[in-house]
Amino acid sequence: MVKEAKAKFIEKVFTNCYLLPAEIKRLIALRNFYQVKTEQGLAFADDEGGYYYLFLYVDMQKPLILPPLEKDILVENVYYDGRKTEIQCKFEEYVQNAGCIFLNTYNAVTDRPQLTPEKYWKKLETLQNSLAAEGKKISIPTEQQLKQFEEIYLETIDKYVQKRYSKKERKTQRKLGYLHCIDDKDGKIYAIHISGLLHGGAIATRKDCQGGIYSPGLMLYIFKEYYEAMPQDDHAQKEYMRSKGIGGWIAVDNKASWRIHKMLGITATGKSMNQFVIKTTM
Repeated sequence: MVKEAKAKFIEKVFTNCYLLPAEIKRLIALRNFYQVKTEQGLAFADDEGGYYYLFLYVDMQKPLILPPLEKDILVENVYYDGRKTEIQCKFEEYVQNAGCIFLNTYNAVTDRPQLTPEKYWKKLETLQNSLAAEGKKISIPTEQQLKQFEEIYLETIDKYVQKRYSKKERKTQRKLGYLHCIDDKDGKIYAIHISGLLHGGAIATRKDCQGGIYSPGLMLYIFKEYYEAMPQDDHAQKEYMRSKGIGGWIAVDNKASWRIHKMLGITATGKSMNQFVIKTTM
């Protein structure tokens, strides 16, 4: 469909779709991927439950007209800081002319902490001792805890960041070690972490428990294997700690998250993403 659309346009087609083929196939298999009717190029919608995540293939010489939908529509534009191209600026103006309103900016962050091993193990021990004193621990949630895990995710993570996974997929993610939580002996969960390897990776503390050590504790713990595999040789260690890619995205105004990441030496990469939204009137 994309190839056919590109062949029809005289001007170069612009797209904000960065999804890998495997992710699109996953969404199609879950029946969460739709084509949106429009006369201006192609528009695809990923149904994330609370909103539609919109991907466009358009000739911006023609105005974009979208039909009213029953959920909010989210459009994103990814760019390098200080190097946003003319066509990317034009695209942002283009979607705003179609009714989108600027929502927020997210910065990509590095994937590897820069905290020295000595400081890391000291901080982890202190936090784990504090959790133990409260009768809590860090663990992979059980299958029985997944419902509670998902409820905390939906309650605390910003609506336009949430990604919807099926129960079967969450069970698989649990088995692969992509999910962690802080819980107590009764199985009550206080904070959650979803690996940044997944689209929609996140860390969050339950709303009635925020402001404490739970999220920092989880952030430290998930890098335990990383530090256990740390080379002893200085040169090898420096190469090992070098960032290999993007480790996630943080809203520019999320001070709590920035504070936690900076504790580990995780910083912005220079790549950002602007979000635009059309609120449903239905």
